[in-house]
Amino acid sequence: RKLKLLQEELNKFLKGLQNLAWEEKGRVHDVVISSTPSAAPYSLVLIKKLLRDAGISVYCASHLHSTVHKVGPELSSSFCDVGSGERSQHNLAFTVLWKDTQQSELMVSPMSQTRVCGEANIVRYLSRLFPTTSVYNYEAASSFCCIAETDQLMDQMQAQLADGNRKEKQAALRQLNGKLGDKRFLLGDHLSIADILAWSLVKQMDGGASAPANVAKWYKAIDSVLTPDSKNHKINEAQKRVHQTDQNETDNKIKKQKISPVKKEKSPLKPSNAQNTPFPSLPPSSINNSHMDRSGLQNYLMKNGIKYQVQDHKEVFTVEALMQCVSVMPGLHMKNLFLKDKKKNLYLLSTRHDAKVTLNDVAKKIGTKDLRFGDESVMKEILGVAQGCVTAFALVNDTKHQVKMVIDEEAMSNAHQYVNFHPLSNAATLGVSPNDLQKFFTLTGHKPTLLKFE
Repeated sequence: RKLKLLQEELNKFLKGLQNLAWEEKGRVHDVVISSTPSAAPYSLVLIKKLLRDAGISVYCASHLHSTVHKVGPELSSSFCDVGSGERSQHNLAFTVLWKDTQQSELMVSPMSQTRVCGEANIVRYLSRLFPTTSVYNYEAASSFCCIAETDQLMDQMQAQLADGNRKEKQAALRQLNGKLGDKRFLLGDHLSIADILAWSLVKQMDGGASAPANVAKWYKAIDSVLTPDSKNHKINEAQKRVHQTDQNETDNKIKKQKISPVKKEKSPLKPSNAQNTPFPSLPPSSINNSHMDRSGLQNYLMKNGIKYQVQDHKEVFTVEALMQCVSVMPGLHMKNLFLKDKKKNLYLLSTRHDAKVTLNDVAKKIGTKDLRFGDESVMKEILGVAQGCVTAFALVNDTKHQVKMVIDEEAMSNAHQYVNFHPLSNAATLGVSPNDLQKFFTLTGHKPTLLKFE
């Protein structure tokens, strides 16, 4: 009962974080981090990129304290943006002060002189700057047990990998090696805030040169894509390369199209005069051959008399990035989560893109406990989609009805002409009418549970 009350208090606190000061128009949230070059907080480089991917404008600069005379050009450029505009034009302003200090320190406000010490605590603080729906804001997006597990792991890594002696560091690496024996990342199939901290601490040691096999593989896969000077790579590529380092990028192509309902007699995938854009598909080794892809889905909809609108766009991995691409596309845009509960029941949750979602509240409404993010490997096996491509349309691949559909009741009303989802690919958005969406659920044999969201 005490844990339940504590979790309710935590949820109330997290709801208050949704209106952070740096989200206010014209207000810049200042964060100053002091660090020695020999233990550079590389986690900041990754977090900076992920915040930008989430639609948050970040400015980053670095300065030398009198106790440090020189910093290498590669390190300096990693923590200093060139050509990013004026500081006042951004939501967040990171300043790295290279200083002779024993551990990294974050100053929340230069005026109030509030300090957060240790890279683990800095990463924990910065995770709260992500939207509350982001997996990187683990305190808002996870259950109490998951939060406790993440905190314990980060504190342990700080004590052993960052502050421990040689023997303690080797023991920590062996422990990480064991955790990575049957997982892609430290807490499952998804990159987490704990992975970001661990990657930074291992990089500070010797770049993974003395790490045991599983840690070395995990480290190199992330490092090859996410090192500070690899700015053009996507975060999801690190996730793919952990077990598929030699996987080639797909070369399937489709044609760009204007937003318009598709006519039955003409396939939207036929060649046109529009410029070709990449049509990403799942790696052949990661999906079942019987799974339907985007082309198969669109043919399925047409075959069953379901009209739709479709718009091609660049690959997107966050709701914020999606909305920038489909701002003129009519209809209700949805965000989707693949979830599991304590008994390993599977759920696909779809809500409007700006809905406030608390997994504990959802769990209570559907009569379950300990709702959390599902494993990507299970999602690929059953729904045939990878992380970033989750969609209600993936239920077409759930022929054994292993996934329960939970959806925002607004999507099933007639308040909107279209309800828009990814068509099994995050490089496009496809919308159908609420009536046709219900028809789709009937065809696939999934009776949706309707919930109301704020």
